[in-house]
Amino acid sequence: MQVYIKNRVRRKEEFQFFMHDFVDACKMAGIKTKKDLFPSYRWHVRALLREAALLVYRFVHRFLPLLLNRKEALIVTANGVSIEDCSFPYYGSFEIIPMLWDVWPSTWNKMYNSLRLLDVHIVFVTSHQVVDMINRETSIHAYWIPEGIQASLYRNIHTLTNRQYDIFEMGRRFAKYHDVVDLLYKEQKINVVPPSNLNNNGTLDDKNVVYTNEELHALMSETKIMVCFPQSDTNPSRAGDIETLTLRYWEAMLSGCIMIGHAPIELVNLIGYNPVIEVDWKRPQEQLYNILSCIGKYQALSNRNYEVAKEYAPWAGRVSMLIQSLLREGYVV
Repeated sequence: MQVYIKNRVRRKEEFQFFMHDFVDACKMAGIKTKKDLFPSYRWHVRALLREAALLVYRFVHRFLPLLLNRKEALIVTANGVSIEDCSFPYYGSFEIIPMLWDVWPSTWNKMYNSLRLLDVHIVFVTSHQVVDMINRETSIHAYWIPEGIQASLYRNIHTLTNRQYDIFEMGRRFAKYHDVVDLLYKEQKINVVPPSNLNNNGTLDDKNVVYTNEELHALMSETKIMVCFPQSDTNPSRAGDIETLTLRYWEAMLSGCIMIGHAPIELVNLIGYNPVIEVDWKRPQEQLYNILSCIGKYQALSNRNYEVAKEYAPWAGRVSMLIQSLLREGYVV
């Protein structure tokens, strides 16, 4: 069965392009694309078309399944709740192969329902724990594709001692550690990057983006330390105990920043060591101040992390993993 990938149109309101970058890497690897149909329609028009098509599909799927003559397969990028939407309108004529991000516990019921409805045989997921869960609880073949990144966008042009900012808490803060940073800041002992787009409850405000991607890349290249915790620490009400590798770690490593926080086990297992300075919760302020006081001693760690990230972070390596898995499952790429 020939495999294609559904293209993604970059919309003006979007500022995170990890799914687009993955699709671009697949295209570079020779996987042919199918159009992202109806992307420019107003949301309510597209929603009506989607619901009408899904209603017809559900009827055929339940009462006339032999009409679903799928002879080709389509990789679709989505999250745990958007599989059906992102597969529109192809699910009737293509076997859908989801590539999933953000599969938090609150999405699992919807995810499982979508996988069953679309007769999914193989799925790729960025969370190793969720891959294990799907393989354990269903007959679907789930494969882990670690989070990747477009490495060429990031800069590492200054040594740690020649950087302007001491620390950057990018995105959602971990309140417990933010208090540590804030105390040293109020004591005028550290220079911090101005906060990004946060709501009062600490969540990201996608509609009030403070920095462009280019500005973020520049700020990271001028930062000595980035605070890096998985969502299981920063947002346990959403992530539960799903501890997974996110872009933040690759962004820090490719920018030459030292990381302080906690490393997800996925990252440690992938690269073979812990690249993060784990927080000493018995003396966190003293630990952070001491690191900054002798930041030059950490240049070797910065260099090692940078070289490892250049090897392990790019999407090209992930796409190779995906293609190998597809070939083992009998698909044609």
